[in-house]
Amino acid sequence: MSSSHTVRSRPVVALALGLIASGAMAAPVVTPAWTEPRALASAVTLVFDNRITETRDLPTAELQQARRRMIAGEQISWDQMRALADLGDGLAAFRLAERIVALNDPTLLGDAAFYYANSAYTNRDYAVGPLVRILQRRDVEISPRRLEHLENALRALALNGDEKAAKALTDFYMSGHPFGRQPEKALEFRLDLAQSGNADAAMALVLEALSGRAQVPLDDEQVQRLLGIVEASDDLGLRTTALNLRRMRGLETASAAPVEPEPPGVRPLARPAEEAVPQ
Repeated sequence: MSSSHTVRSRPVVALALGLIASGAMAAPVVTPAWTEPRALASAVTLVFDNRITETRDLPTAELQQARRRMIAGEQISWDQMRALADLGDGLAAFRLAERIVALNDPTLLGDAAFYYANSAYTNRDYAVGPLVRILQRRDVEISPRRLEHLENALRALALNGDEKAAKALTDFYMSGHPFGRQPEKALEFRLDLAQSGNADAAMALVLEALSGRAQVPLDDEQVQRLLGIVEASDDLGLRTTALNLRRMRGLETASAAPVEPEPPGVRPLARPAEEAVPQ
C-alpha cells in the first residue's frame, strides 16, 4: 500500500546518500525504544468534528438561511457567524477567524487562533497556515488551556497527514515557543508521525540511528520497521534510498515488502459539495 504523504524536498535523501557512500554504520544497540504496539504519546483524540457537514445539520431555519447566505458570499452578522462556528461549522469558524484578524488587534488574535483551530478540527486544512502564523508571533498572549486546544488541533492534522502542521509542531517543540521547549515530546511526536505513515519522519529517525545521532537508540528490528514505512512511500527516491540503507545495514531483504503503517486514527472527511475553499 502506498503512503499518502507526499514530500517536495528531500534533504534526508542527500544525507542518506552520504552515509551510503561513506559506508558509515552505527553499532547495533539492544535497548528497545519503540515497542510494538506503541500507544500515541499524548491524550489527543484523533477525531475530527463532523457535527455540521451540511446546512440541514443546523438546528434552526434562521441559522440554515444564514449559512446559505454565507456560502453564497453574502454578509451575515457577527452573532450569526459565531453561532454557526460554535455549533461546529468549520467554514463559519474559518470566516469568523478571518474577520477577527482583519480588525488588526493583536489582543484578539488568540480568539482568531481558537476559531482557526476549530476549523482545522473539521478537517479544513486551509486553516492550518493562518493558525501557524499566529502561533509564530511573539506579541500574542494565549491562555495555557487554549494553547493546549491549539496544540491538539495541530497534532490531529499532523497525524492525519498534514505536513505543514507536522513541521510547525515539531519546530514549536524544539524552539520552545509557544508550547515550551520539549525535546522529549518532539521525539515522541516524530515517532507518532512515523507510525502514522509519514515517510520523512521515518527516514529521519533511521538516518539518526545509522549515524549514531539518535536521541533514543533503535535496534535493528525497529530500524527495519521504519524502513518498511519508507518503502511504502509514493516517492521513488525515498524507496530506493531505503532499500540501499537496508542493504548497508545488512538487514534481511527477502522480507523487504513494504510494511503498512499503523492507521493514524483519523480519516479525511469529505468537504460538503456546497462549500468552496476560501480564497
